[in-house]
Amino acid sequence: MITCSACGYENQDNSEFCDACGSELQPVINKLYSPEAPTVVQAEIIQPLIAAPIQKNQPIYPPQNITQPTFPSFPSFPSTTTTARLISKQPNPPVAEFTLEPSNLIGIFDPDMGPVEIDLEVFLGSDTVSRRHGEIYLESGVWKIKDTGSTNGIFIKPAGQARFNARITTPETLNPGDEVAFAKVRFVFQSP
Repeated sequence: MITCSACGYENQDNSEFCDACGSELQPVINKLYSPEAPTVVQAEIIQPLIAAPIQKNQPIYPPQNITQPTFPSFPSFPSTTTTARLISKQPNPPVAEFTLEPSNLIGIFDPDMGPVEIDLEVFLGSDTVSRRHGEIYLESGVWKIKDTGSTNGIFIKPAGQARFNARITTPETLNPGDEVAFAKVRFVFQSP
């Protein structure tokens, strides 16, 4: 017989719900327990279960003193890419800014040579820009710029200076706020 914990009515062993009040009946655990000769396991585990009614959706054996597993921590690595942008210096530019990828070929589209990542054809002064004018790229976490054989060159005006430096002939580091001129088309380089 199963005794209903809600009303105390005695129900048949195979009943799931109390015939008197309709409450869900708790499983019979006391068949595992022999009051005449309890074992250590029965006395420590089963007896407390019989003494306290089992609640619906509650574990039968509540975990006690269980510690969460620890996992080794791994060092964090800096991102291999850093979001950087070229912001146009022209008033009402056709493209306000370009978001840079880790490697960016800058110039004018040419059907024979193919596309470039940053096409300056729609900007004022684009007639001075070569098909493969230059490249801005990320190297070891540092943004750099190089001239790839342009006719009219690349010039950098470092942030805080009033004048452009001489035409670059070797790869140069770009810093946030530097102004870059691809011949006559100018941008400000921004990086976080």
